[in-house]
Amino acid sequence: MRLARSANVGPVTFHKLIERFGSARNAIDALPDIIERTAGKRQIVLATREDTIAEIDQARTCDAKPIIIGDPEYPAMLAAIADAPPYFYALGRVELLTRPTIGIVGARNASANGCGFARRLSAALCEAGYVVASGMARGIDGAVHDACLQVANTDGGTVAVLGGGVDVIYPREHADLYRKLCENGCVISEMPPGLNPQARHFPRRNRIISGLSHGIVVVEAGRNSGSLITARFAGEQGRDVFAVPGSPTDPRAAGPNSLIRDGAILCDSVDVILDTLRISERNNHLREGIHLFAIDGRATTIGGSSDDFSDITKSIERDAQSAIIVDTLESVDNQEETGAPAPARNEDRGTEHILELLSTSPLLIDQLIRASGMPADVISTMLIELELAGRVERHPGNRVSRIAE
Repeated sequence: MRLARSANVGPVTFHKLIERFGSARNAIDALPDIIERTAGKRQIVLATREDTIAEIDQARTCDAKPIIIGDPEYPAMLAAIADAPPYFYALGRVELLTRPTIGIVGARNASANGCGFARRLSAALCEAGYVVASGMARGIDGAVHDACLQVANTDGGTVAVLGGGVDVIYPREHADLYRKLCENGCVISEMPPGLNPQARHFPRRNRIISGLSHGIVVVEAGRNSGSLITARFAGEQGRDVFAVPGSPTDPRAAGPNSLIRDGAILCDSVDVILDTLRISERNNHLREGIHLFAIDGRATTIGGSSDDFSDITKSIERDAQSAIIVDTLESVDNQEETGAPAPARNEDRGTEHILELLSTSPLLIDQLIRASGMPADVISTMLIELELAGRVERHPGNRVSRIAE
C-alpha cells in the first residue's frame, strides 16, 4: 500500500517494480538504490506509514474491503490491463466482480428516451447473467444501476465505479441509489476512502469501467464527452465497443455516431451485444504469479539486469505522461462531475429541463411527466409554451418530440 500510494509511482511503475523485485516489500527496500540511479529524473517519494495507517483506519470505519491484484476476488479482466490498479476498495457483493461484465456509459444530461433504452439494455443483460458496470453519475449511469437493481433472481447484477472514495456519495442526489448498490450491488474505487472526487479522478475511473468489461456500450454522449474516453480505453484494452445511434440533429448522438463511423458496433438491441460476445474469441494474457504483497517474494530481473533501471525510469515517465493526458482530458466533460450543482428537477428550470429530457424521437407525454418529476398540469402548460415557440412538436398517440435547432 505504501508503494502504491508513493509519489511518481503510478500503476505502470508499480507493476514494473513488482516484476523486477518480486514483492512490494523488496521494492521498498530497493528504493534508495533506485532513487540514486535515477537521479535527475522524476523521484519516487515513499508514502509515509502514518498516511498508510490512516487509510487503513478509514477503510475499516466504512467496512470497505481492500481487494489486491492476485486475490481471488480481483477481476481477471481488470488484472489483464497494463495499468491495472494494484488494489481497490469494495462495498457490497464482491462476488459480482468475478462475473462476466458489460459496461454501459453515457450522457449526464440524457434524454428520457436514452435513459429508457439504457434501462432496457441493462435489465436484459442482467437477465442474461451479466453484471453491468457504470459510474453512478447522473443520467445514463444512474438509469443503468437502477434498472439492474430491479432485476431479481438472476446471476447478473451491477457494479458502480466511483471517482472518489468508496464511502463518498457523489452526486449527492444518488444517496438512495448508493445505499441500494451497497446492499444489492457492488461499489468500488481505487481512491483512498474519504477522498472527495476531483476532475482528474474520472478518466482514471473510466479505465476501470472498461477494464472490468468484455465490452463497453455508449448511450448518448456529446462529441467531447467523457464517455468517449471510456470507449477509447476499451479499444486500447482490446474490448468490444458498442454505440447506440441517434438522430444527427441531437448533440447527444454526436459521440455514438462518431464511434460508429470509426468502427464501433452499432447497437440497437441487447441481441447485438449477446451475439457479439458469443462469437468473440479473446486472447487475454491474464496476470498470474506472485501475490503483490508477498513477504517472501524473491526478486526477479525480468525486463533488465539488476543494475539497469532504465525500464523503471521509462515506466515513471509513462505514468507521468498518462497523468498529463488525463489532466488535459479532465476539462472535456467533468465540470458537472466535480462541483457543479445537480440539475434542478422542478419548475425552477422549467422549459429548459423539459427540453433536456426530449430528443427528436417522439416520447410519450406520460413518460415525460414521470422523468421530469413535475405535475401533469405543469408539464401540459410548458409543452404549450414550447409548441408556440416552435421548439417541440406533438405526434399521434400523445407523444411529443424536440424540434432540431
